[in-house]
Amino acid sequence: MTDNEGLYYPNRWPRILLQSTEEIVGEKGVAALLNLSGLPQYIGNYPADNMKKEFPFMHVGKIQQAFWDMYGPRGARVFATRAGAKTLNDGLESFGAVAKAARAAMRIGSLERRISVGLSFFAKFFNTVSDQKVNIDENETEWHWHITACPMCTGRTSDAPVCHLAVGVLQAALENFATKDVRFRITPVKCIAMGHDEGNIIIEKKPMS
Repeated sequence: MTDNEGLYYPNRWPRILLQSTEEIVGEKGVAALLNLSGLPQYIGNYPADNMKKEFPFMHVGKIQQAFWDMYGPRGARVFATRAGAKTLNDGLESFGAVAKAARAAMRIGSLERRISVGLSFFAKFFNTVSDQKVNIDENETEWHWHITACPMCTGRTSDAPVCHLAVGVLQAALENFATKDVRFRITPVKCIAMGHDEGNIIIEKKPMS
């Protein structure tokens, strides 16, 4: 567990997350989530729609823990994955230039090559506009999305990975920028909340049948 003091997300990202969550569970559901998180100041008062890095990682971790407390581990995994995908999809309009550049980068070469380029692009984007730190590597069968400074794990301990919000984001990224017709297995295998030095999410290169 780490408190990641002094690390922040840009305001727009948690704003989109809360708006996306509201579409799924309604205003009362978000209010209950924020109360359980100990963050009632955000009820009806979502973060500003700007890219200033002002939303603490600790607040992200508290909101994610509240998902677990409200829905249980299994429900929270499903919900967080869905919310992550919706957050990316809803946020594309806010990052029009980034989306355009990502699609341009992923038009050339084989599908595997396009995904490799796209994942590197998104990692660089995360590292540039937020304090979340991500790096990518790959082998013959897998891509590895490494998170070394993780808002989702902040202030949390767990016996299983809690990075399912990132899984949803990655699923949506592959569907939006690589192909809508092919699905890939995405599995978190290491997690800072579990005591690991980093989070590690594996994306299998062989598509699911």
